[in-house]
Amino acid sequence: MDQATFEGLWQNFQGQCKAETSIYDLSAVAGEADAPLVVLVHGIGGNFRHWADPISLNVNDTWLFDLNAHPPPSTNGIAMSPPQQPGSATSWTQVLNHNKVSYINFSQAQSGGLLEFAVAELVTILTTLERTILGPYEQDVATNGGEVPPLIIVAHSRGGLVTRAALKQLGSAGVPHLRKVITLCTPHHGSYMPKLSNDYNNILQNQLDFSSLGHSLPDPLRNFMQHKVNQTLTNLANMVRDALLHSFGTLAQSTGFDELIPNSATLQNLAQDEQPLAGVQYFSFGGSNPTFVNMFICIAGQSIHLLGISSPFLVDLLGKVPEIVANYGGLAELDHGDSAVSLTSSHWPSPYMASHQDFHLNHMQALIDLPLEEAVLEIIRN
Repeated sequence: MDQATFEGLWQNFQGQCKAETSIYDLSAVAGEADAPLVVLVHGIGGNFRHWADPISLNVNDTWLFDLNAHPPPSTNGIAMSPPQQPGSATSWTQVLNHNKVSYINFSQAQSGGLLEFAVAELVTILTTLERTILGPYEQDVATNGGEVPPLIIVAHSRGGLVTRAALKQLGSAGVPHLRKVITLCTPHHGSYMPKLSNDYNNILQNQLDFSSLGHSLPDPLRNFMQHKVNQTLTNLANMVRDALLHSFGTLAQSTGFDELIPNSATLQNLAQDEQPLAGVQYFSFGGSNPTFVNMFICIAGQSIHLLGISSPFLVDLLGKVPEIVANYGGLAELDHGDSAVSLTSSHWPSPYMASHQDFHLNHMQALIDLPLEEAVLEIIRN
């Protein structure tokens, strides 16, 4: 198919989606006519800018912090890592644009809501894509020769569960040109973090003692903590509480988060009678860095690192609370996961025979990590 005809199909796709659906912020970008077609599915609480420019979003909505930086010298008291600076990372859509790969990016209308709403939107997009682009492309190939480019889905976080549910509904007949599905930090087997963060917010925070953090501080800062110990520890505890509530980036207090808890009815229904689609390869990537923000104490132009969230210190403190390890899956997300999803949960269920890789990143860093982007791009192009 020639490039002009191909681009015309994409314009038709976008026009039909706008006329016939209520898909938000839909962006359909045509790359080279023979390049793969990628559908991007963002995670819970996200939007299309998670793929296009996550650093430009309010850091309170993404919790994308620069873990290598300290607070500004003018900071006093307890402070967090500064946010990533504009232009400091390459987004997924920039990578796809640079490599002339076609893609569809959109916002889920109820991104923090129940899974079923996002599933319906993705089903609509995939169905329309097959009808308006891939079907006509196949007809052109039958007449003029060539090959239909492969359809590939790349999903972050809960977007992987949205994808699984949509493909279960569609079956092979609904997406005949689908060839690969790639998930990034998806809680395929659930996550205890929504329950842990809310329980910490309501009852557990009063059971942790952060006072031992002051023992290793230099004398001026130790004296500062001793004189203002109650207020300092209260501020720190509040920041830890706030951070745990944002382990998925967005605030973990919407209805969709309840569905992510292991063995929830939603996850059980998804797994029931679910089978991989014939002719489709499955890939997953997990994150092994549970730290997504650092806490500092700052005074007189100095900033001393107190703890990371998560960190061995925090996991040890939580582990001292009776039954917390048993009740929250061994704290695997905070101990050696990506802060929101454990390494084990980021794997596809065994029937999919998926290829898996782990990267040293936290849950939201999957949106800006160049080595991860390059690894996924290699899968897309090969």
